[in-house]
Amino acid sequence: MIRVLCTLLLASVAAGYDQDYCFAYEENPYLMYGTKTAYEFVHERPRNPDGVPHCQPVQFWMLSRHGTRFPDSKSIYTMQRLPDLRDQIINNHEKRHRGRLCPEDLENLRRWTLSVFPSQAKHLTNQGHDDLKFMARRFKTQFPKLLNQTYSQDLYEFRFTDSQRTRASAIAFSEGLFGSSAGVYLPPALKNDTLIKAYDNCPRWRDEVGNNNRTLEEKHMFQLGPQMQALLQNVSERLGFGYRLTFVQLDEMYDMCRFDKAWNIRNVSPWCAVFSKEELQLMEYREDLEYYYRSGYGNEINVKLGCPTVKDLINRFSRMENHNHQDRIQPAGIFYFTHSAALHMTLAQLGIAKDQDHLTHTNYNTMKNRKWRTSKIGPFASNLAAVLFRCDEGEEHRIIFYLGEHIVPYEGCNVGLCSWSYIRDKFANIAHDCNLDFCHKHHSGTQQNLALSSLTTAAVVAVIFFKQTFI
Repeated sequence: MIRVLCTLLLASVAAGYDQDYCFAYEENPYLMYGTKTAYEFVHERPRNPDGVPHCQPVQFWMLSRHGTRFPDSKSIYTMQRLPDLRDQIINNHEKRHRGRLCPEDLENLRRWTLSVFPSQAKHLTNQGHDDLKFMARRFKTQFPKLLNQTYSQDLYEFRFTDSQRTRASAIAFSEGLFGSSAGVYLPPALKNDTLIKAYDNCPRWRDEVGNNNRTLEEKHMFQLGPQMQALLQNVSERLGFGYRLTFVQLDEMYDMCRFDKAWNIRNVSPWCAVFSKEELQLMEYREDLEYYYRSGYGNEINVKLGCPTVKDLINRFSRMENHNHQDRIQPAGIFYFTHSAALHMTLAQLGIAKDQDHLTHTNYNTMKNRKWRTSKIGPFASNLAAVLFRCDEGEEHRIIFYLGEHIVPYEGCNVGLCSWSYIRDKFANIAHDCNLDFCHKHHSGTQQNLALSSLTTAAVVAVIFFKQTFI
């Protein structure tokens, strides 16, 4: 009898189940949810002001993703199916006596309601406003000589893309720095912004990456692999279904899990109980594969599209380096508000969060400590800040990069403190030669690649459909 019980217990653990486990009571839940991670869970905590001996900060440059937003209209529409799925899960447990959710997790699902509407699609949430407002206050505390000043249009520049969520993020950040009645000037957004949304104005990127099915091949192949197939089977059984759910349903539950948590950071997200910690890590890697090739190191054109922002950074700091009192006043703070792709491309151009090996569908186990982790480099409100310092000892100018308010241990620098001349010289060619001419050059192989990738993706989709339908 003991041997039988042990065998059953081992089988349960192998399948990812623990009947005594309740997500509702988890004291340290896994909160790394890829690009929908709440910024509150990943940003650095406040440090001592300024923090560089014998140096004073003289300019602050920042590129930030917008704060927490609502889903797009398509996702909101598909989320309308979740109440029915929720009711089936409850029915599986209570009437069919199938499924392995604990009573507390089941009760949380029962009480859950969908509270997002199509009119809110992609708009900044209240939490998104707080993301940027409190980020600004922390930077202000960190760099009071630069950011704790009375607002002046000459001293502080704001720029955002043509979207509600980035404009609202800029407003929230300005309120965190200057209050709500400072009269901060926010210039109109450019319709075709080639600085902070270069990829959106690059036909070649749209053809070769953005609209190219080949971009998703590694993600799709990972989805076909044994780990994701086991995940789908385990989740289906955990929820009490006698058949496999689809990856579409899996994504709907996962998105609701992470959006719920991002909107309400202090509450339990009922849909996260669907997944074990290891399964959440697999879902995170699956999304990392997508963004690695869509906006990261997986495609060389992504790196090239990071040059406009890096050029702006280098040129800004160079003007400050050569500034004298007779010149035009240089701003103390430059603040840009954009989207995850622009941030990822800038990081790629700078060589930040670069792994020795490419992320692929076959190396999940060896990439668990990867640097390219969208939960940390691309959550809501993710940001890259660079601060130029003028120093009394040693080299006159130095620079520190901050990613999500964490000091970046940049290669060739001393625990993140870099020689400005080293960074300036490293990117001198970018500052001088960067342009988007390559975006408009015709490449004969593009259409062929698109056709081949379409066939590949069609094959992948057909296999997935076969497995979900007949296995």
